[in-house]
Amino acid sequence: MATMKNSIAFKLKPIGNEIEKVGEKGKNFLKSHGFSDDSVQMQIMVIRELIKSGNAFDNQRPSRNEMSVHIFIKKNTIIAEVRKPVNETTHDNQLQKLDETIQWIRGYRDPYAPFMMSAQEASENYIDNKSNGFGLAKIAYEAGAVLDYYVSEDNILNLSAVRHVTEDAKHC
Repeated sequence: MATMKNSIAFKLKPIGNEIEKVGEKGKNFLKSHGFSDDSVQMQIMVIRELIKSGNAFDNQRPSRNEMSVHIFIKKNTIIAEVRKPVNETTHDNQLQKLDETIQWIRGYRDPYAPFMMSAQEASENYIDNKSNGFGLAKIAYEAGAVLDYYVSEDNILNLSAVRHVTEDAKHC
């Protein structure tokens, strides 16, 4: 019996149909591990929102505008991680805003409240809602995922969502 890989990674430039290609590959990977259609669709939403949130970090270096998406499975836990190079100036304002947003979401027992507040903010500021936290709040509320991030020593942003799935998938 062949052993299935419990992780997969994709590189992409978050433009056009590349996000859809990642979604399709991620869908096939998760389906091969026995996750239901509903669970797969939810996880693809998580990945898309992480990509959008990661893409909000403008590193001002077009040659390094590539990101990578990683999906890890351990029993009924799915970890999605987006990695993107950031420059040193990003640390000052954008990363502080990201940290504040994640801590704000985590500060609520039920992620419904930050989800609704960020949805209202997004609708009020629809022209410039690039990083208002709506996508991250959506991940926490709709997918029940725990969000986290860190920046590595080589200035790579690692933005992740950990989701526990209660269905019985094939264990890795």
